[in-house]
Order: sequence, then structure tokens, then C-alpha cells
Amino acid sequence: MGKPKDRWIYPKFYILNSIFPLQVVVATLVLLFLTGGTPAIGMQQKATQASREARAQQALNSALDAYREGQLDAAIAKMRDADASLPANPQIRLYLGLFLYEKANDSLEAQSLLESVLDRFPSNNDLHLRLLDSYLQSGSDAKAGQLIERMQGRMSVDNRLAFNVVYTLIQHNRFPDAKREIDKVSRNLQGEVLFIGGLISFGMGKNEEAVDLLQGAGRLGFPPPDSRQTLTLAGAWYRLKDFKRAAQAYESFFTRHPDASPEQKFQLGLCYYGYGDFNRALEQMLGVRKLFPQVAELNFYIGSILIELKKTEEARPYIDAELEKDPSSFKAMTKLALLEYLAGNNELCRKWLEKSASRNPGWFETHMVYGLLYNRLGEYEKAVQSLEACLKEEPEYPKAHFQLSFAYRRLGNEEKARQYLESFNKLQHAATARAQEALDLRDKTPE
Repeated sequence: MGKPKDRWIYPKFYILNSIFPLQVVVATLVLLFLTGGTPAIGMQQKATQASREARAQQALNSALDAYREGQLDAAIAKMRDADASLPANPQIRLYLGLFLYEKANDSLEAQSLLESVLDRFPSNNDLHLRLLDSYLQSGSDAKAGQLIERMQGRMSVDNRLAFNVVYTLIQHNRFPDAKREIDKVSRNLQGEVLFIGGLISFGMGKNEEAVDLLQGAGRLGFPPPDSRQTLTLAGAWYRLKDFKRAAQAYESFFTRHPDASPEQKFQLGLCYYGYGDFNRALEQMLGVRKLFPQVAELNFYIGSILIELKKTEEARPYIDAELEKDPSSFKAMTKLALLEYLAGNNELCRKWLEKSASRNPGWFETHMVYGLLYNRLGEYEKAVQSLEACLKEEPEYPKAHFQLSFAYRRLGNEEKARQYLESFNKLQHAATARAQEALDLRDKTPE
């Protein structure tokens, strides 16, 4: 069992060899008179308590030494001395209970002692396993069941503990209970194997295979909602663009970890934004901004969400704030170009697009807004060029398909126009279906 983890620290008493000023002496005598000598009594009580603690510590150390030397009876006797000096001390009661259990695993005194400190040592596996064995020895099946239920959380992340529980149940011929618990271990192990396989497949670019494996792990209850693997799962779903499942994973984790980082809470807002729950996304982002305004690109996404909600005037200050914070933000420049486009300011729109493109010529949304502008100006060949460049970066961006259909129709290419309209309808239907669960919206044709 080894030495106790925590050692007690005792107060040290110092003798102050100095001469007090007369005023201090007089004040002290007056205080003692008014309090009836209470300070002296308090000092005496502290000295008595310190003496008890010292005797208890000495007895505890002697008990542990005796135990290490194989002298169990002597260890128990010394631990009883420690308990007499400091009654109800949880560490002493723990060791005394474990020693008594080792001497006789059907000892009701050991059981009572271990029960009394169960809440004080929630992560001590030895305590839980020996108490479980004690319950089964004494026929306390109801208590044994309650203890196993209490251990489920730790067993789900500690397979060795789970196996030891199963072995204990088998030892007492509790075979149905053992099978139930081993089935849980098996599912957990199988779930983790599928989960790891899903991450590997995703890393290798096998996205469909990754989705199947991650879903299989989820059906087997892996990862546990409060584990760090749940954050890994949320990130994987997000990169797979399954924003709904990503949001559910983040929500599950945050329910059990309200102190999650601002960046993780920001990521949840991106999930809502990703599947079109814009009101919820805005609420989440504003909540993050209130507490952690320094999160990167936070203002940009708040502005972007407000644009989706058709609140363009409310959006502009956030986009301006993002550009002020990061003057090189090509994303913010493109959003300002979009705001100018929506306001009918074609030249201002073009100027912001030129600034954005000079910093990042490949940004898909810059090509998208160029396409919108060229279609408005009747420059359809340029619109096609810009919109196809957009789809090269984001092949499944529905708005680009719709605008391409419009441009090709204006150019007289009905076949291309029909193809892009069909692909737009297919993509828009899929996007709407993903959002329908949360929003219950009808299909809307983008501009």
C-alpha cells in the first residue's frame, strides 16, 4: 500500500527573545484581564491539539513501518493508537479499514471504516475494490450494486479498474453481473478502437470511411461525454463539415466542463454558423465576446452572422473592428466589399475586392463577390471566370452554382445554365436538410 500521499504539516513554536516596550506589556495585561485569560487558554488548546497530532503521526508512521515488515497485527494496534489520538481523521480511518480488511475481508468494522471515508477518497481504487468485496462477502448486494453504479464513470475511462470489478464479481459467483460489466468493457474497448480508426482514416483523407467508424464508435458509447476525446471528436466532425454532430459533441463536453477555453466556445459558435443556425451562432459569439473579446476573428464572424441575418448595418461595425484589429485581414476586406455590393456601391465594392485579392488572390469569397458584381454589371464572361475560381476552392458552395447558372444563361449557354441550376438545387436541398432539424426553414434562393 505504500506511504500516505499527504504528510501533515505541524505548526512550529518559536521563542521570541526580545524585550517588549512597556506599552505592549500593559496592553497585553489589560487584554488578558478583559478576556478572562482566553488567549492563554487558546494557546493551551493549540498545544494540546499539536501534541495529539504529533502522537497520531508517530503512531501512523509506526503502523506503516510494521505493515511493511509484515506485522499486520502490530500495524492494526498502532493504527488504533493513531485513531484514538485523532478520532475521525480520514487518512487514519482509511488505513485502519484496509488493514482490518486484509486481516479478515468479512470484517464489518473494516466495512464501516471504509464506508466512512469513501467520499474523501473518490479516486482510490483499492478502497472501492475492497469495499465491493466486503459487501459481497457480507451479502450486502444492494450496497454492492450502488457502489458499482457509483464507479461507472471511472470504469469507463479506466479499463483496469473495470476488469478488477469483473474479477471480483466472478470470485463471488455473480456471473450475470460480471457479464453485464464485461460487456460494457468490451463495448468501450471496441468503441475506442473504432474511434482511433476513424481518426486515422480521416487523417488519410478517407472521409467516408472515417464517418462510418466514428459513428460506429458513437453507437458503442465512445468517447465518454466528459473525456478529452470528445473534444477531439468535435474537431473531427467540424473538419468533416458535419457541423451538427460537431456542435453536439462540444455541447456535451461543455455541460460537464463549463470552464472550457474561449477558443473552444468560439468553435461551437462556428458549428452553429456552419449548419445555418444563425441566431444561436450570434448568441454564442456575443457571449464569448462579452468575456473574451481578444479571441481571433471573433468580430469577423459576428459580422458575418449578422449579414446572414440581413442585419447589414449592424454587421458593419464588427467588420470595421476586425479590420482595425488586423489591417491585413483579407476576409474582412471581402466582407466590406459584400456590404458595399448589397448597398449598391459598385465602385467601393470593387476597391475592397482589389485590396483583398492583393493580399490573398485565392480566397473563395473574394471570387464569389467578384462574380456577383460582374453579373450585376453585365460582364458575364468575367463572372464565369470568378465563380469557377470560387468553386475550385469550395466545390460545394451553392451560391456560386446559382450565379454561374445565371451567367451562362445570359451568355446563351442553356446547357451549362441547366447543369449549374441542377447542381445548385441539389446542394441547396442538402444544406437545407442539414439545417432543417434546427431551424425548420423553407428553401431560399440566394441572390
